[in-house]
Amino acid sequence: MAIKVIGATCSLGEAVIDKLLSLDVDVIAVERSHVVRNHSVLKYTKSKIFTEGDGFSLSFDSTEADIVVGKDIIVHDLIPTRIDRWLAPEIEHWLAGQEYVGRPRFWVSVLDAAHAIAHIAKAGIKLNSVEMCGRREWSSQDSKAEFDMLWQRTNQGQSGEFTAETLFGHEIAGMGPKPISSVGNQRPDLTKLHDTLIELTGDGWRPMVQMRTMLMTLIADVITTGRA
Repeated sequence: MAIKVIGATCSLGEAVIDKLLSLDVDVIAVERSHVVRNHSVLKYTKSKIFTEGDGFSLSFDSTEADIVVGKDIIVHDLIPTRIDRWLAPEIEHWLAGQEYVGRPRFWVSVLDAAHAIAHIAKAGIKLNSVEMCGRREWSSQDSKAEFDMLWQRTNQGQSGEFTAETLFGHEIAGMGPKPISSVGNQRPDLTKLHDTLIELTGDGWRPMVQMRTMLMTLIADVITTGRA
C-alpha cells in the first residue's frame, strides 16, 4: 500500500512521512526534500518514496484529500520542531525576547501527533472533525517559565558559563493539582481520537513526549539555525 501525502513541507508533515516509512508504508510525495531527508532510512527499510502515484491521501495544505489536516483532523497547540506555521504566537514572541500572555494550552509534540496521524492514514480511516491536542493544561505563565529556563540554559551552554540558578532547583512549572472539571471545560474533546486509536493500536491517545523535550527540540533548532 502507499499513502499520498500532499503539502508536507511543515515539521508535522515531515514527521508523518518519517513515521509512515518506519511502519514500512510506501509514501507518495512530490517534494524531493523528503527523499533527501530520509536518505539513510531508505537504505534500511522496505518502504519507498515515490514522486507520483495514487493511494489513500493525506493533505497538509488544505488540498482535497481523504484526510485534510485542519479539517478532518484538527490539531491544537502543537509545538513544532522548527519555526513554521504551527508556531504558537506566544512562543514566537518569547523567542524574540518579547512579553506575551496567551490562553491556556494543551501542548502536544510533533512526534506524538505524527504517530497518531500515521496510524490513522495507514489504516485508511476517513475522519470528520476529530480534535487533537495534549491532555495536560498549561497556563501561559507556566509555559513561559519552562521556556525561559530552557532558553537560558541553552544560551549558557553555548558560552559554557552556567549559573546555579539555571542548573538547579527547577521543578516543572504548574505541577499543582487542578480540578478535572476546570480542565474538561477548556480542552478540545479527545474522545473520537482516543476511541479511534484504541481500535488501531490498543493504546488510545496517550501523548508521551514531555513539554521540556518539545521546547528543547525547538530551541535547539532555533539556536543552530540562527532564526531567533
